Amino acid sequence: MKHLSLTIILMSAITLVGCNSNSLQEHGHSHEPQSFVFTDYTDATELFVEFSALIVGQTSSFAAHFSDMNTFRPVEQGTVTVILSGAGQPEERFSVTQAAVPGIFIPKAQPRYAGKRQLIIELQSEHLKARHDLGEITVFADFDSALVDVAEDSDGSEISFLKEQQWKVDFATEVVKRQPLQPSVRALASIKAAAGHEALVSAPLSGHVLTKPEDLPKVGSRVEKGQVLATLAARLSGSTDLLELEMSVQTARARYQLADSERQRLQKLFNEQSVAKRRLLEAESNAKVAQAELQAAQKRLRQTRQQAAGDASGVKLYAPISGILTAVNIASGSYVEEGDALFQLIDPQTLWLETRVAEADSGRLGPPERVGFKVAGMEKSFAIQLGENGQLVAYGQLVDPVTRTLPLVFEFDNADLKLAAGLLAEARLYHGDSRLALAVPETALIDDNGQDVVFVHASGESFQRRVLRLGIRDQGYAEVLSGLNDGERVVTTGAYLVHLASSSTQPAAHGHAH
Repeated sequence: MKHLSLTIILMSAITLVGCNSNSLQEHGHSHEPQSFVFTDYTDATELFVEFSALIVGQTSSFAAHFSDMNTFRPVEQGTVTVILSGAGQPEERFSVTQAAVPGIFIPKAQPRYAGKRQLIIELQSEHLKARHDLGEITVFADFDSALVDVAEDSDGSEISFLKEQQWKVDFATEVVKRQPLQPSVRALASIKAAAGHEALVSAPLSGHVLTKPEDLPKVGSRVEKGQVLATLAARLSGSTDLLELEMSVQTARARYQLADSERQRLQKLFNEQSVAKRRLLEAESNAKVAQAELQAAQKRLRQTRQQAAGDASGVKLYAPISGILTAVNIASGSYVEEGDALFQLIDPQTLWLETRVAEADSGRLGPPERVGFKVAGMEKSFAIQLGENGQLVAYGQLVDPVTRTLPLVFEFDNADLKLAAGLLAEARLYHGDSRLALAVPETALIDDNGQDVVFVHASGESFQRRVLRLGIRDQGYAEVLSGLNDGERVVTTGAYLVHLASSSTQPAAHGHAH
């Protein structure tokens, strides 16, 4: 109801003079007081204002729409003042101290002096201060002198997208201007771990994992070079039956004792020069072999007893580099075979961007100076400036026979860890000299059936569809070869909503009610 009441008030206020009994109809054209529409910008605010002709002694209502240029949201509080000055007459000021609805202020002016007057509209609020100089305007002496021929002159090319619609959605505009752009070629890319910054830890032997579940590192854990990742108990060869192993120890001990006794006997006979040295050496060798067999049998028995008691020391596996664990393929108590991949880890602070340039573009690519790329799901673009935060590590000299692409690999610093290995990206490789060119933000572009289209903000609530011919692209901007002029303002956020509004058959109308 509040919105409906305001609509009625605005319709009545703006068209009050136009409904005067002196209005004429002649040859299909109406004679009405002139209406005015202004759109003006400052660094702080955008003003879109509509009002009827100013006539001495009569009240004209100004529908002043104020948008905050930092947020493109409606200005909700403040004082708006209409100022008339010049023509050798005293200055006149007409103010309103609050908005009728958020963003819309309706000051009423009743001028006392006719002539060419300078029109200024000011906004004063707690956070904003703006002065919009709208230039010279005529204050008419009487109603009849304010009448003009009004004919339908709209060609239907303008698109209406009201302020109330703009304020309810994400919306922004930007002035098209010239800026330096550098040539580039497009490439598909993937992010990988850099050479020397990735490691795979495999099982050096077959056995069981002794590490307790709570002590096993988890995927995503940070580990340091030399840190113990897990412990394996080696699989024992031969029988693991305790009775058989104990019998083996006893047998080996008996053989060693017999061999050692024979060695001692021959040593005495050799000292008495009763036997040849060759027989003593053979006895010593047999004793050493028997001793080694005894030690091996004792070790097998000891390891089997430790494993049975859960007290084996095992073989420790160490992290070969510092980094983040990306894979853990074992569980406590599991059995692994020699050569199984148990852990994978990378150092993500340094990554590789592997780009692939299409064969058709490879001839245009000069020595790259920087690379810009975006990954799916991230609004932020990333940049590699060669010699600063990255370097070219490989420039392929062979076109892939399947994909028909040329590989180039760049190493870059990922100190903030925002990127992960394995991500796919869209990249541009920049080369050559920059040139000053008219450029439009890529966020303003709409693909309309294969055509690059933008929407020019012609006035506060009116937009024009423009088809562009584009050139090089650089850091979120595209070169405009035709379709736009320097200084025009285009929709950069919410362009698709304006595109949807363009399908409406209703032409844009300035003198509307809110």
